[in-house]
Amino acid sequence: MSAGRLVRAFSAAAGAVMLAGLAGCSVSHDMRTMDNHGSGVRTGWREPGQRGEESECAARVGPVQWIGPQREADRRALADWCAAAGPPVWRPIPDRRIESGEGARALMVVTWNVHVGGGDLPGFLADAFGWDCDAPRPSLAGGPFVLLVQEAFRASEVVPEVPEGARVADRIAEEPPAGPRMDIVHAAERCGLSLLYVPSMRNGRAAGELGRADRGSAILSTLPLLDPVGIELPLEAQRRVVVAATVTGPGGEPLRLASVHLDVAGNLLRVLGTGGSMRVRQAEGLTEALDLLDPDRALPTVVAGDMNTWSASETVILRMLRAYPDSPDPGDGQTRGSWPADHIFFRAGDGRFELVDGSYVILESDYGSDHRPRRFVLRWP
Repeated sequence: MSAGRLVRAFSAAAGAVMLAGLAGCSVSHDMRTMDNHGSGVRTGWREPGQRGEESECAARVGPVQWIGPQREADRRALADWCAAAGPPVWRPIPDRRIESGEGARALMVVTWNVHVGGGDLPGFLADAFGWDCDAPRPSLAGGPFVLLVQEAFRASEVVPEVPEGARVADRIAEEPPAGPRMDIVHAAERCGLSLLYVPSMRNGRAAGELGRADRGSAILSTLPLLDPVGIELPLEAQRRVVVAATVTGPGGEPLRLASVHLDVAGNLLRVLGTGGSMRVRQAEGLTEALDLLDPDRALPTVVAGDMNTWSASETVILRMLRAYPDSPDPGDGQTRGSWPADHIFFRAGDGRFELVDGSYVILESDYGSDHRPRRFVLRWP
């Protein structure tokens, strides 16, 4: 390439990156803990129909601690997405009396993208955990479990009408292979599980057959879910909120778990502005946010979900393995089509949890979703 062409190509690329910056693209993230009582932190969650000055997003999340990026371009864009979504749901205590067998000191952890209602959650719980959602006193011969869910949906009147200027995702309304389509709140109620659900975005502008709906990530468990946290990731293609909570085992030792869903791709300006590092930026924002909660990285932590990766050697996976050094080998197992999209990461911290050898597996069935679940087992100390 001649010197003149090289200069012109460089100028064009520099101009594109400048435009990307003006469009709100950045590789930076400045994650901050936000005041969830509405005192002095502009978080970007507007009340329905409110435009202009940002109101307090965290004022609508109740007891859920809120962390998010403070870069102004991120905040403005995130505000447009969250304006049409409803508030979180936190039900910390399971409704059912649980009988545990000899395996009570083993904790099963599963991550699963349920494809916005397409996954048969009761059928999956019965097969994976032996958990009968319709039994008054389900048995847990294999010990307690935590299910980290992505693309959960909630249909409810608490989801507002769409205010002017709000961003709305296209509606996804998949039907499960058996039984009626069920939102995450009703599924948790039917199955008697504790629940933390935080929407990332509205699920379609118009109401569906179940009413107005939003979608996001969730945690369900046979154990109480404590210390609920919502983490807004740096914005790439769509608003993504990670949910995190803490459980304790028979000896009282805590374990934090987080359910994460990263973007699959961004638009051209975003790609140019971040150098193609969209998922890396989101994952590093998540790690920074969790470090705000635990600066010494002492608390045992599991981070799992749909990373939307095309390869187990992607940079985002390598960075997560460095931050979570006790993780199982990600392998090249396919969880969505031909791609290794879903992963579980683990850091033991100062705890005494042990990953059970051979327990990191991909389940055979997708139960009607477009993803297969991943599972691993931790041994309680």
